[in-house]
Amino acid sequence: MQTGNRIPSGLAIIVILLAGTACILLCTNILGWFEIKTLLPENKTILSLADYQAHAISPTAFQPDLQSTQPISATIPAPAATNSVSPAPTAAPTFNAIPTAVEIPASYYIDGIYGMPQLTTLDCEMRSAVDWARYFGVLIDENEFIDKIPLSDDPESGFVGDINGAMGQLPPNSYGVYPPPVASVLREYGLHAKAVKDFSFDDLRREISNDRPVIVWIVNLPFEIEPSSYTASNGNIVPVAPFEHTWIVTGYNLATVTVVDSEWTYNVKLKTFLERWAVFNNRAIIMQD
Repeated sequence: MQTGNRIPSGLAIIVILLAGTACILLCTNILGWFEIKTLLPENKTILSLADYQAHAISPTAFQPDLQSTQPISATIPAPAATNSVSPAPTAAPTFNAIPTAVEIPASYYIDGIYGMPQLTTLDCEMRSAVDWARYFGVLIDENEFIDKIPLSDDPESGFVGDINGAMGQLPPNSYGVYPPPVASVLREYGLHAKAVKDFSFDDLRREISNDRPVIVWIVNLPFEIEPSSYTASNGNIVPVAPFEHTWIVTGYNLATVTVVDSEWTYNVKLKTFLERWAVFNNRAIIMQD
């Protein structure tokens, strides 16, 4: 049997495999190149790292170098010189000094003052005086105080009528007494009492807000206000009204006034208080400084 020159079967298989692999690699490179060229737009260029460094933005005065730690200052050109005219100096405004008044609180109440019952029908002024004195530390017997008040047909000079008389009368009948004689007796006990009239409500509030209660002359509640004038035998003309009475004012707010009326303490509407106090020209007794 003639055999000839034959390639072993194993070697042939290896050669075939190598040739196939080479063909596959060649085809892959060709297809990849066509794919890249097809996907890239014609107006785009792939830049290398060197290209990026060559086109990097240089730092300016308004765009600092982010890699630099040195501060960068900008040189701003000076404005062009112009001819400026300085305005003529003007005199500073002057203001007249206005003294600042002491502010009065909107409301205030005095503690530690109370009243006691009247001893007679018409002793309200003396009862108020004794209760007022006690607040300032002076204890007075009311009967003793009554005995010191002079009698007169002029309430500005002394008590008019009988202290046990009926209420609601006018002089020269049993009536009462006005501030001057009462303040005079209080001063005998060392109190700096002062009789006043035409005393404003602001003045009254100022006294209260300084812890100084005030005795006021009013037309008593709930009686009608019937004012008139009276001429005493000495020629003195004074305002009078039935049910003349006294309160000790101990507090106030924007709507009411707090008063001590013998053993009672209560609030009176501000309008009511002012109307009844005005009948007697805002008469009062205050504590002098």
